[in-house]
Amino acid sequence: MADTVSYPVLPQKLLIISLKMYFTPSRTLQYLRDLLDPKNEIVLAKNRSKLLLALIPDFLTVYPSAEIIREWESKLPKGDDDDDDHHLAEKKLPPPFLLGAQDAFWEDLGAYTGEVSPLALREIGASIVELGHAERRAIFGETDEVTGKKAAAASKQGLIPLVCIGELSAPGPVASEAVGRAVGECEAQVQAVLKALPAHAPVIFAYEPVWAIGKPQPAGVDHVSAVVDGIRAVIGKRDGDVRVLYGGSAGPGLWSQGGLGKAVDGMFLGRFAHQVEGVRKVVREVEETLS
Repeated sequence: MADTVSYPVLPQKLLIISLKMYFTPSRTLQYLRDLLDPKNEIVLAKNRSKLLLALIPDFLTVYPSAEIIREWESKLPKGDDDDDDHHLAEKKLPPPFLLGAQDAFWEDLGAYTGEVSPLALREIGASIVELGHAERRAIFGETDEVTGKKAAAASKQGLIPLVCIGELSAPGPVASEAVGRAVGECEAQVQAVLKALPAHAPVIFAYEPVWAIGKPQPAGVDHVSAVVDGIRAVIGKRDGDVRVLYGGSAGPGLWSQGGLGKAVDGMFLGRFAHQVEGVRKVVREVEETLS
């Protein structure tokens, strides 16, 4: 690997979709084609410098998804962004679309049966690696330490760690106590990752209260905003880019509700984005708030 690692540029807002293990390969690839289809007006060149979409499919479809994205990128018109500056070509722009993976091991290569190499993921076209999801922690016993090791290995290969954090229990009747407890639980998860990463490396944190995952409704906007403020205070100032997203039953209608878009840098979408129309609705909501 080269001494200097380069990472994708992150715009102000991100929408990242994780498909978990819900789709078959054929459905995943058709879903990706639908996301990229200009007729669906989801990935728009005019917003490239401000809004970025990313898809995290299962491992079986990372490579064919990368091939589809490369073919799509090759057909994009040049110089079609929303910046009239004639020096735009000299600026480092975010990519038009990013591909991720749902996990990666903490070693590049070796005798690790069943694991997935971050080096291999970068080679085939992944740019983001989702780590530390509540299901990985609960089902497979992954700890903050393991998440930190995986984040460091991913970052070393130029992948951006997307680290899921969040408290276990729903808020009690006293809002200030609930926020303090949530921030305290998230702090340990955040610090384990930041200590493992170089100061210049970018990282994305997806705040997903565990009690809100898979539920009919997301966490309340007031609670999310207060906890995210606390998370940002824990992160402090870093040389590398940091983005904080909200996940946990996130979907259409949430971004503009109560000013959530002012508190977070994007959303981490799950089952409410399984239909392309749902993604389009979220994109439109975010577009309306772009400055």
